[in-house]
Amino acid sequence: MKMSPNMLIAIDVGGTKTQVASYDTATGALRRSRLDTHAPGLTGGPALHRLIDAAKHCAQLDDDRRLLGVAAVFPGVVRENHLLMAPNTPGLEGMDLFGELAAAFGSTAITLDNDVKAGGLAEHTWGGLRGTDHALYLNIGTGLAAAAIINGEVYRGRNGAALEIGYQLTPFLDEVEPSQWRGWRDGVAPMEALFSGASLDELARETLGSGQRAKDLFHSDQSHVKQELQRRLNALAAQLVNLSIALDVERIAIGGGVNRQYPVLEQNLAQLLQRLVPFPPALVSARFTDDAPLWGALELARRAAGLPALPDSIFDTATGTGKRHKASPFP
Repeated sequence: MKMSPNMLIAIDVGGTKTQVASYDTATGALRRSRLDTHAPGLTGGPALHRLIDAAKHCAQLDDDRRLLGVAAVFPGVVRENHLLMAPNTPGLEGMDLFGELAAAFGSTAITLDNDVKAGGLAEHTWGGLRGTDHALYLNIGTGLAAAAIINGEVYRGRNGAALEIGYQLTPFLDEVEPSQWRGWRDGVAPMEALFSGASLDELARETLGSGQRAKDLFHSDQSHVKQELQRRLNALAAQLVNLSIALDVERIAIGGGVNRQYPVLEQNLAQLLQRLVPFPPALVSARFTDDAPLWGALELARRAAGLPALPDSIFDTATGTGKRHKASPFP
């Protein structure tokens, strides 16, 4: 097989699924595939190398092939080439991720980042936040997190943990007993436990029955379900109002799986933002519902390689897949 000197690889490691993509800058061929993040009996190094092998297969690479750039993004905090605060990854916390990837791909053009920050980068580069200098990307997937665009760049904070809003306190606090408040040190992510794909799935099972999912909450006509969902939407609105005031953003894009309920989110959030924020931001649906971290990783790989900007035409706005898509079917 003839080696291509123009290949970029992106890896998005999620708590449930991992997506990989490769892009040949010479031909414009974009390939992608998906696999379960967890495999029976594999943790740590073997688990990581299973994902690396999937990326090589997606790009049709052999072990000797050199790349222009590779980026991998993860849930949690990436700090000094290590992953922290990522309990849902298969034993990857504390590993030298940069060293493992550099050795596996024969390249030092490796970038590591948080998945939601990569999602914010994708939306700022090609999606709903394009053209903004100050914006917010809200990802409501399995978990809850956000990424801020400040002066046109993704803001990471001192420890890379900026906008891990799942750990923010909810509005429903005992004002008399702060000692009863629970957070990171208690193993609790208060806002994520209240409003995220996982917490809404749990609420659906509790209120609607086994087998029900988060999406079913938004279509239920049962008064007690509607009331509890509204309470949680109000809590999310309070967070967005406070973030909008603190960061003075011009636009907020909502992505992640719960983005599929965007009309309901917009109905509950937009008016409150307009009424309560001195300089209210516009609320928009993210361009990439589930794929923003993957495409953000591709942009990070592009930057690592020092290549010109990738064309917007490689994306299909309906599915997030490339128009020249040649990947194997998703399992």
